[in-house]
Amino acid sequence: MPLPKDLDPYTDARSFYGSELRRLREAAGMSQSELGDKAFCSGTYIGLFEMAERRPQEDMSRTFDELLGSGKHLQRLCRLARKSKVAGYFADAAELE
Repeated sequence: MPLPKDLDPYTDARSFYGSELRRLREAAGMSQSELGDKAFCSGTYIGLFEMAERRPQEDMSRTFDELLGSGKHLQRLCRLARKSKVAGYFADAAELE
């Protein structure tokens, strides 16, 4: 698996979310694959969040918080990271473009 790209967590909310997810995962001593297995997704999917290439999702953030023992930290960051200049119902589709 390639090394994660270095993100400046202060670039935007999505980058901050990704860096916090990585920090919490590493503090828990888990690889992306291990967290993915516990969250019923792939390690690659976890990596997309950590590299800020995918918008965080509320249900996954709740799962990550439970697995990593981070209270509601990622859920709060998720709300911030999901703010978009595009209407909410269209934001995920716009991201795919």
